[in-house]
Amino acid sequence: MIREQHYVALFQSTHRVLAAEKLLKQEQVPFTLLPAPRELSSACGLAISYDPELAATIDRLLSAAGLRPADLFIREETGFRKLKKEG
Repeated sequence: MIREQHYVALFQSTHRVLAAEKLLKQEQVPFTLLPAPRELSSACGLAISYDPELAATIDRLLSAAGLRPADLFIREETGFRKLKKEG
């Protein structure tokens, strides 16, 4: 279950999400690997969810490794809201 206000990152492939998982584990950054929510469009069936307080750290790590998510959402009371891509 995805907590309210947590981020959900979707990736273009299973390979990319598993590479992101490996990196975040190596860096000891807390996150959850989960099936991508059905209401969100994704080419990959997996996603990562994390606390918004970790967003800057996770974005920095994934960007440096060339593993930025294809889409990023935030869980709100009424569902998911897509966040704007930077750059």
